[in-house]
Amino acid sequence: MTETDHKPVSGTIELISIHIPKTGGRSFLEVLKQVYGNALDIRHEREHFFPDGRFSQINDEIFPGHIRGIHAHLSVSQLMPVIEKHNPRVITWLRDPVERVISNYYFFMKRLRTGNANERQLRKKNYTLLEYAKEGKKNNRMDAFLEGMELHDFFFIGILERFEADMEELITKMEWPQTNSFSHVNSNAGFKHNNDCKTQYSDIDDEMRHELAILNDLDIKLYNDVKKMRGIE
Repeated sequence: MTETDHKPVSGTIELISIHIPKTGGRSFLEVLKQVYGNALDIRHEREHFFPDGRFSQINDEIFPGHIRGIHAHLSVSQLMPVIEKHNPRVITWLRDPVERVISNYYFFMKRLRTGNANERQLRKKNYTLLEYAKEGKKNNRMDAFLEGMELHDFFFIGILERFEADMEELITKMEWPQTNSFSHVNSNAGFKHNNDCKTQYSDIDDEMRHELAILNDLDIKLYNDVKKMRGIE
């Protein structure tokens, strides 16, 4: 895809932001709101698009005609009909895979303790980090979300650990006006270090991290491939 291919066309969706959980997507959403205003579709969760719980591909008919940008927990494969029709700039953010799973663990545990989980999930309240990570589809989520597109076909893949520098680069690349703020705010940081979880953050040692790394081998390869592609050490 070339820069010419991506010139905005009236009535088309020009940007898709693939929000992989716990990769700074909510911080990026605030930037997109400043740029696109009400032309940004901010329906976030997959349940907003699949209320019956049956995940499948979607097409552009689900988006109002004035929408130019999409930011949601939707995968490349789910959005492929929109991507193929509109040829948008596709953007996503990655994060150190081990830290992403750790962050997801505390995010989930906080939900359990604040009444934001269903009865079936409550049985997991006293799970350790590794028990949480080993059950269900918790691992290699970044790879799963991006499956179906080659890395070089993304317009931009940011790295959360360098959010501010990457935002500067993206704003220049997109030719956006300078926004009010683009710092990453972690709303879960307080709970991560002050909670009653079975695994305390201070107890996460090298052995646990190594086990999480094994469980997330595809994400680690993806993360390293993107850094190499972008020339990031």
